[in-house]
Amino acid sequence: MKKLLLCLLGGVWVFNPLYAQQTPPAATSTQTTTTAPAAPAEQKVSVYGFVRNDVYYNSRRNLDLRDGVLDVYPLDATNLPTRAGTTLTANPNDDANAIPQLGYSAIVTRLGVRFGGITAFGAKASGILETDFFGITNGAAGTSGGGTENLLRLRHAYVALDWEKSQLMVGQYWNPNFIPKCFPGTANFSTGIPFNPFSFVPQVRLTHKVGKDISWMGMLFGYDLAGFSPAGTFQSGTGVDAQKYATAPAFATQLTLENKTFLASVGLEGNTISPRITDTQNTSTGVFGGTGTGNVQKNISSSLFTLNLLAYAKLTTAKTTLKFHTTYGQSYTQYVGMGGFAEYRDATTGAWKYVAQNQLNMWGEFISTASKKVQPAVFVGYLQNLGLSDAISSSNVRAGTLAFQGRGISTATGRTFDNLLRISPRVDIYSGKMKFALEYELSIMKWADIDGIVPNNDGSLPASVTFKPGTSNLARAFDATNNRLSAVMVYNF
Repeated sequence: MKKLLLCLLGGVWVFNPLYAQQTPPAATSTQTTTTAPAAPAEQKVSVYGFVRNDVYYNSRRNLDLRDGVLDVYPLDATNLPTRAGTTLTANPNDDANAIPQLGYSAIVTRLGVRFGGITAFGAKASGILETDFFGITNGAAGTSGGGTENLLRLRHAYVALDWEKSQLMVGQYWNPNFIPKCFPGTANFSTGIPFNPFSFVPQVRLTHKVGKDISWMGMLFGYDLAGFSPAGTFQSGTGVDAQKYATAPAFATQLTLENKTFLASVGLEGNTISPRITDTQNTSTGVFGGTGTGNVQKNISSSLFTLNLLAYAKLTTAKTTLKFHTTYGQSYTQYVGMGGFAEYRDATTGAWKYVAQNQLNMWGEFISTASKKVQPAVFVGYLQNLGLSDAISSSNVRAGTLAFQGRGISTATGRTFDNLLRISPRVDIYSGKMKFALEYELSIMKWADIDGIVPNNDGSLPASVTFKPGTSNLARAFDATNNRLSAVMVYNF
């Protein structure tokens, strides 16, 4: 019986691989010592996020997003003189936008999941799935409600593979111009909008370390959410669809220098959209945009290519942090930015033409980190409308077809932004997992007439005018000024 019991116990040990891995047999003089196979890597999953509450006061109505938590810019005055031909006529109405607001919201609250700890394709695999309650659509300008606030939106959802010198990331993450290691720490959830490009985009991103402190990044990406796509009235649907029909992914590349105290990079980005995909063409003359006999509907190749340049730097010392970020180029509406493009039909061929608007954006931030508990800081942002990338002669425009698409510019009103200045001092107070922030934000937006857009009594364009707006016509310039006070409480977990 004793021998039988010993045999059974031995059989259990031999056929229990988990026990065999945990307790390898002891070496004897007649055995060769071997190393047990390593246990499979265990996947690690953790939850993170924060609960956040915002209270704010604005002295003026703004273009804002979701419960007014994020203000983009102060709205233009409504009591400006009106134009009757070339004569300015006084408008007796009060300025309906000169009205204060007091708001409260918790929709910025965030929840995320990190996962990793395993290997795949010879690389360390990891990723993030992150959401918040900010929603993806907005109500009317200057109002709260009417959008999808309090509903979940997808922020980040990506998988990364890390080798010794390279990383491949696939999924939804920050756009190439938003730098996670160098972005504004404002109390306002704007995170520097509209000076700092903000959006999440589906992408394929490759980063490779080419030297001790130097890395190169290249990526292809597209638009996903309608809120993060080029602004305009698109025959193809939304700005998201406009890129799909262009069948060309946006691309970006950056070269970065980084060490313990200094971070700097330069880069460029290009993207193509197709605002219109079909048109009518006369079978006899070849002219587009007609009606009646001889005009047939057909597919067209109508696209706009835009280019953006990027540079940024960050200096970190024991007691201070300095940041600087600038972009120069076109098409920032997909980044909750300003500007856009002009469109018109060619006077001779009737074909649609597009001209992008140039813009300069820049911001800087100073943070005092001498104390770990109380950290004063100041953010300064400035952007300038630089007009169209190419001049448009009104003699080349079919009457009634010129229109401006984008944020902060309107063909209907004939108004556009000239520049925007923002100064935001704040103090961040830390205690354990909690943070309390107080911030004052001064925003001054200079509004002006689009140069030469409606100089005639009948609204027609004189043949002598060459458009390169901008805002060179400052006859009715107005500085819309908003004073904003914010108090933010955050519990991190």
